[in-house]
Amino acid sequence: MLEEHENNSNNYEFGESLNGMKWEVSDHCFRTISALTQKLGISEVLARVLYSRGLKTIEDASNFLDPKVKDLIQDPFLLKDMDKAADRIVKAVLGKEKITIFGDYDVDGATSSALLRRFFAMMEIDADVYIPSRMKEGYGPNPNAMRSIRERGSSLVITVDCGTMSFAAIDAANEVGLNVIVVDHHMALAELPAAVAVINPNRLDEDYPDKTMAAVGVSFMLAIAVRSSLRKIGWFDDNNLKEPDLMSLLDLVALGTVCDVMPLRGVNRAFVKIGLQVMSSRKNVGLAALSSIAKVECKPQAYHLGFVFGPRINAGGRVGEGMLGTTLLSTEDPMEALKITHRLEELNEERKVVENQVLEEAINYIETKGLHHQPVVVVEGDGWHIGILGIIASRIKERYGKPSAIIAIHDGVGKGSARSIPGVDLGGSIATAKAMGILLEGGGHAMAGGFSITKENIPMLRDFFQNKFEESVADLTKVRKLPIDAVIGVGAANRNLFDDISKAGPFGSGNNQPRFAVSNVFITKAMQVGMNHVMFIICDRLSDSRGLKCINFKGSETPLGQFVLNAVGKRVDVAGFIQANYLDYNKVDFVVEDVAFRS
Repeated sequence: MLEEHENNSNNYEFGESLNGMKWEVSDHCFRTISALTQKLGISEVLARVLYSRGLKTIEDASNFLDPKVKDLIQDPFLLKDMDKAADRIVKAVLGKEKITIFGDYDVDGATSSALLRRFFAMMEIDADVYIPSRMKEGYGPNPNAMRSIRERGSSLVITVDCGTMSFAAIDAANEVGLNVIVVDHHMALAELPAAVAVINPNRLDEDYPDKTMAAVGVSFMLAIAVRSSLRKIGWFDDNNLKEPDLMSLLDLVALGTVCDVMPLRGVNRAFVKIGLQVMSSRKNVGLAALSSIAKVECKPQAYHLGFVFGPRINAGGRVGEGMLGTTLLSTEDPMEALKITHRLEELNEERKVVENQVLEEAINYIETKGLHHQPVVVVEGDGWHIGILGIIASRIKERYGKPSAIIAIHDGVGKGSARSIPGVDLGGSIATAKAMGILLEGGGHAMAGGFSITKENIPMLRDFFQNKFEESVADLTKVRKLPIDAVIGVGAANRNLFDDISKAGPFGSGNNQPRFAVSNVFITKAMQVGMNHVMFIICDRLSDSRGLKCINFKGSETPLGQFVLNAVGKRVDVAGFIQANYLDYNKVDFVVEDVAFRS
């Protein structure tokens, strides 16, 4: 049950946070909460969750709970160059030209490539796909790849999740008569490459309202535009073909959107919510195989996309086998899908081992050099595997609460991956650093970026970040706040509450999982589970035989985890979110983000 005096956060006095955070229970308006509850027929706790997300009117809350793509999606032709792109693709379709899709090797790239490949297949067009080797070619189009694609007979290439900064590659394509359409979402410069079309909501001259779409969302918009253009000229009727069912592709849009950590608001929220419903039908052969090998037997949630499916699909791209992901997501052959999923599972297990080794080295280096005191944590290492840099950057960001950039140095040149915190536009700053000559290459979006740099320029990059972000990061991290949606009792954390708040899902970036505090409880059992997780039980009284199972992921070596392992019998407050227990439908687990010690 909800605590009686929950409406005023000032009534709560929590213990001392082990993560140094200030817990703040969201204030609510009794009258608005009551209106939402009565008019929408929802529970009080769900009404409070909606209110804390700024949804204070019946209309806004209702639209949030039941988002519809048709209501939220904009006209794709409002995007600059969309008309040019659609016209060129229609010309290629009419002329039976060979088309190649050039994608990035991450999940957004794989889903974008697979979406367009499946879209063309629905029209009985067999499009080629080219995914560069992360190890040999690096990110994005390159001149040699463009020339190779032309030699294989393609006259049109569509780049997805890349291409906005690929000036040399697109110039090389033009030289050999290969037309290029760029479909991207990364930050752009004022100058654009000489492509037939550059479709990117983050062009500096773009006023399209939905700027937070992943590349797969932009690819979906392209498919809508092409279908519309072909419909206008009667192409489907002339060729006795059924129009492509684009809604059936939203499972791919959902996967790419969540894995690229796009805000789940507006059209993105509709993409993911409807996409999860499409995914539950298991009509995509590759996703069905992935669900089976990952033992996801329930209806998939955003959690599965980001933490179960995504890492496995990414595993191929990390070691230069990027085509595995695209092939898996676009195949209609169950045996091929099964073979690929087994290979991805092997690669993902190998990735975990390497990740733990590099993470340990990175943390030791940071602590020894005191790099965690800088506004952006920049750490480099000789010979680190470039395929796991993004994961390590995320782990470092989470550990220190600051933007991070991880650099792997090979033969004097570093490949870097960066992850940011809300309020710090790291991708834009990386583009600026490239323009200043600090970086060899670089780009990204607000929350993430990638770059290359000479080893001797790494101190210059640190100074650049220091000068640019010292004050802003200090302000953002001065007092790290942990917003709490509600304070609940041990018994309230159950399946009914989980099902209730799930109506506000899908959860992810921009729509965080509702966070609860369980106050003034005792730890009655604690142990390390798996490689580095901490599991413990909390109860209202030490004598209680049953309590709430809590888990702190990757916490065994952290101060929080070490405290919990030695705190049996102690009184604490626990903050986190409720997660379904997938072994027992009727049970839930409490995923712990912070613990406050009570004396």
